[in-house]
Amino acid sequence: MSKNITIEKVLDGLSQIFQMTDTVLNEWGSSEKSENLQFPVLLGMIALRMNWDEKQTREADPFVRKYVRSHSDWTVTRGAHGGIMKTSDKLKKEELRAAKDAAKKKMIEAIEAVASATQTKESEVETSIENDTEES
Repeated sequence: MSKNITIEKVLDGLSQIFQMTDTVLNEWGSSEKSENLQFPVLLGMIALRMNWDEKQTREADPFVRKYVRSHSDWTVTRGAHGGIMKTSDKLKKEELRAAKDAAKKKMIEAIEAVASATQTKESEVETSIENDTEES
């Protein structure tokens, strides 16, 4: 029986952490910020609200990270501009990037077509000039 009580106690503690994580993320996500939220900042915000000391914050860190990475509303990106962002924002970013790439590809194709047409015209002019000089 004591095992079940211990399990219940641990799960209740994790449930509180997850609920506070949701609260903090939703408040942050509802603001007009377009920047990514870094995990240390998120943990600091949670620690403030839950009155944690440094040890408690370090203990909760892996659970918060796992929860956010598993959450369908939030996406975690890596790199210089990485962090936590709304999944919908990431999809918008990817759509914008795809549109830019498609526009760039069309522009390159148009430039190549114009360059090819210009090159063909120049070679036709050179050929006609050569023909004129040979006839003279």
